[in-house]
This record gives sequence, C-alpha cells and structure tokens, in this order.
Amino acid sequence: MSAAGMQIELGQTTDPGRDPHKRNNEDAFGEANTQVGRLFVVCDGMGGHAGGKEAADIAVRSVIEVVAQAPPGSDAVQVLRSAIEYAGRRVYEFGGPADNPQRPGSTCVALLFHHGYVDVAHVGDSRAYAIRGKQIFRLTRDHSMVQDMIDSGALTEAQAIMHPDGNKITRALGMRAEVEVEVRDEAMECFDGDVFVMATDGLTDLAQNNDIVLTVNSYLKQADVQTAANELVALANRRGGHDNITVQVMRVLRAGPKTAQTRIQEPRAAGPSTLMQGPAGLTPPTVMQEPVRSQPQQASGGSGMLYMILAMAGVIGLLVAVLIFVVKGQKKPEPPPADSEEEVDTAPPPPPPPPPPKPKSSAKPKGSASAGASASASASKSANAKTKAPATKK
Repeated sequence: MSAAGMQIELGQTTDPGRDPHKRNNEDAFGEANTQVGRLFVVCDGMGGHAGGKEAADIAVRSVIEVVAQAPPGSDAVQVLRSAIEYAGRRVYEFGGPADNPQRPGSTCVALLFHHGYVDVAHVGDSRAYAIRGKQIFRLTRDHSMVQDMIDSGALTEAQAIMHPDGNKITRALGMRAEVEVEVRDEAMECFDGDVFVMATDGLTDLAQNNDIVLTVNSYLKQADVQTAANELVALANRRGGHDNITVQVMRVLRAGPKTAQTRIQEPRAAGPSTLMQGPAGLTPPTVMQEPVRSQPQQASGGSGMLYMILAMAGVIGLLVAVLIFVVKGQKKPEPPPADSEEEVDTAPPPPPPPPPPKPKSSAKPKGSASAGASASASASKSANAKTKAPATKK
C-alpha cells in the first residue's frame, strides 16, 4: 500500500530490439513511492551512444527527485509538471553549449497515482494508455511530425505505423533550456482492476491500440502484469523490433478512498458503443468488444395494418369532403318550384278607375239622377270592400 492509499501491481521490462545498429539501449524507466503518491516514469533517450542513454537516465532520476521532495498535500499535477521541467533543464545542461549540433535529448512520460486518481504528463512521443475492461484510451498525444499529419487528416493511425518520419519529434527534454510539458488539467479517476500501460515508440510504432489491449487482457487472465509487459515487448520484436522497447504495466488492485480536495474529472457523454467514460480531451478510444447485435424489433402485426387502413380511410374521406364542397360551390341556385311554401299575395287587383262622369242634362228627370247616384255609391263601396280584402296563403 502506497502513501497515497492506493495498491498498484507493477510489471516492467526493457529490450534493445532486433536492429543490430541499436544494440545500445537508450531507454530508461523508474518508479517511486512518495508522500504525494506513487510515481512511474518512462524515458527514451536520443543522441546516439552514451549521450542518449545518459540523457534518459538523467531525466528519470530528476523527475523522481523532485516528486520525492514534495511535501504531503502538494498539488500533484503541479509537482509533476515542475519535476519534468526540472528534468528538461538538467538534460539541457548535460548537452553542453547551446550551439552543440549533437545535443542529446529524451522523451518523458509519467503517471502519478494518488487518492484514487492519476495525473498524466509527457513530452515527446512516449505514450501512456488506460485500459478498462475491453477498452483502451490513449492518455497522451505525440509531439511528433507524424502526429501533426494525423491531426491534419493527411495520415490515418494505420498509415502512421512505420512512417519514414516516425522518428522526428517536435518536443523533447534537452532541446531548449525550458520545455513545454503537456499535463492533463484534470485527474483521471481510478477503479479497482484498471490497467495502465506506458511505453516508448519501440512498441507503439509496431502495435496499434487493439494489439495492446488484447495482449494485456489475454495475459492478465492467466498470469500477472509482468508477463503482460514481457509479451508486449515480444510482440514488438516479432514485428521487427526496429528500436529499443520499454514497457511498464500497472494494475490498480485497490483504488483507495477518494479525497474531496482532488480535482475530479467531469463525466462526458458516452457514445453508443462506449463501455466506460474516457478522459476529457484525449485521443478517441479504441473500443475492443464483441459487435453489439441489434435487437430485432417486435412485429406490429395486425395493429400496424389497422392503423395504416384507418389513416388511408381518413385521407380518402377528407378528399371526398373537399370534392363535394367544390362541386356544390359551382352549381347555380335553381328557382323555387311552383308549389313552394313561400307566401303568395292573392289579393285581387284594384278595380279599374270609374268612367268619367257624363255631362249633366237639364232635361233628365230627378228619379233618373238619383238612381245613378245610388248605383255609383254602391259601386264605390263594392270597390272599397275588395281593396281591403286581406292576403291569404294558398
């Protein structure tokens, strides 16, 4: 059990590879229990012969020295950053004058486990991975020309393997007096059974993510982390072993209690095929799992056909209604029939006007005039009576 309350099983190994021109192994690795947490470091030296080997050794010793001196309660990520920056200055000093064209250098990748979390920092193209179940996540992004081409879309991950510019890195310890260290802003939460792998490019140039996760999971089922580390080196050698190969495999046996002061990573939305939450801002994970078989949908049977028929009937009914409305709107109104129930005025027409009076004759007898007057009065009354007759309905 480490001072940070985590129990971690370690397997590590290194090998010069199969290239006869690279028999001098310039890789270096180390680990230490400190008051800040459990530290693991892998470095890949550059510069040829003793220069590259010494640069890698200086880098490992310097990182461990700074982290080991940090007091309890220190900010783990700041301690890790400061340790690698210090290592960069030490390697730069080792390289001699600033104008030295054969200046040695080194990559560096480090993990610091503490209180149930892990911080990651690196410079160069040595990598760190996290494996949980059947998934693997790259925790680092290479500082290299090939990685820049991948990011721009000029190369795929598969095409990058054995690329002729694969050994050209854009950032390393010792290239300048001060080095830019890439550190994750948030600590990654650990769980019991999580596995972490750190390796130099002697492995990662020849093995893709799925090769690593399948090898590790296969050997952890029947052996321990040391056997898994040995098999990763053997895998690289079987594929040519063109460079020095160094591997560290760490399995979390007990994550330990989490502290409230530790920076906790906010979970991201998982994709449809994701089994675990990947750390934010990392290279997208390679999912190694059996293809998910899509569940057959239940047949809707007669109910689906019934819904279809009802929908079609509704549409047809709507069309018929619209058609009837249009046809009715185009018809002219017909005159009402003769025997309609409308009111008809049946009053008789007014009587014709009375004939003009005849000229009076002084020779007529009185009786005759009286009779004419009486007849005229009678006719007038009769006419008035007809005019006032009420209208009737048929």
